[in-house]
Amino acid sequence: MAEFNLIQNYFNFEQDLSKSVVKAIGDDCAILDIPKGRQLVTSTDTLISGVHFFDNIDPADLAYKALAVNVSDLLAMGAKPLAFTLAISLPGINASWLEAFSQSLQQAAQNFSINLIGGDTTQGSLSITITVYGTLKKGKAVLRNGAQLGDDIWVTSTLGSARSALKLHNKDSLSDEQKLLWQKLIRPQIPFKFAKRLNKFATAAIDLSDGLLADLGHIMVQSQLGARLMVETLPLEEALIEQEGIGQARQYALAGGDDYQLCFTAHKKYRKKILYHAEKTQTQVTRIGKIIEQGYQVLLNGEPLAITENSWQHFQANL
Repeated sequence: MAEFNLIQNYFNFEQDLSKSVVKAIGDDCAILDIPKGRQLVTSTDTLISGVHFFDNIDPADLAYKALAVNVSDLLAMGAKPLAFTLAISLPGINASWLEAFSQSLQQAAQNFSINLIGGDTTQGSLSITITVYGTLKKGKAVLRNGAQLGDDIWVTSTLGSARSALKLHNKDSLSDEQKLLWQKLIRPQIPFKFAKRLNKFATAAIDLSDGLLADLGHIMVQSQLGARLMVETLPLEEALIEQEGIGQARQYALAGGDDYQLCFTAHKKYRKKILYHAEKTQTQVTRIGKIIEQGYQVLLNGEPLAITENSWQHFQANL
């Protein structure tokens, strides 16, 4: 199958195009209109087989996660998803694999209200690069450098489950608790609805991809402030606690990656507003700490907690 036949058969799927998409797939370039008073934001992530996902992952799960983790970056900026491109390297043409992948990608794109507008296909080891585009009102981006002294630190959903699930890959059968953890890894439920109003209350935000300690550290560096975490408040799945024990579960919540939830800071005056919005969007949110003048304090019931797990580091870790 030639490249353009592959694109036509699997990736030129039907979709309701945004009014801002003037031209999508079919020409040398896509064309986007940016409405007056708005800015374009963009982010790129590459997922490589054996590094970011297991070789035998279901293609439907892979397609969903590849798009979700990129859209997660837009949500952390307070941006509205607009469009994305897909560059995929394939070792060969496997029709059933491609059909499952493309159908799942189309469904995920519809769920996230984002249009596929182009990309590239080539032969080689399996890897996926997605570039996402979003828009937001000028000056309304939620940046990492906006945290203020005394701000609350919040996270959405639960943490640590995806890290625990990495150990379940080679198991022949999974318990109900293990299946829940596995789903957290392969199909992270990003806080899509909650993030739509993030810039109404957040001073800084980041999506949790490399682990809470590492990612919150980026906010601290950019904002030139410190943080105090209350480990006993970390939101944990009961399945994670049953699988790992409370001590290890907390370590995974602090350092484990692949959660793709939001960590954000906000003034304490917005506590009720945040909780109301969370209830309205059926999103779990938890206040886990506070922005301080300097230092990184990780406390369990007021006492320093030793960290025994390492956050994800590119070029130093793989699956």
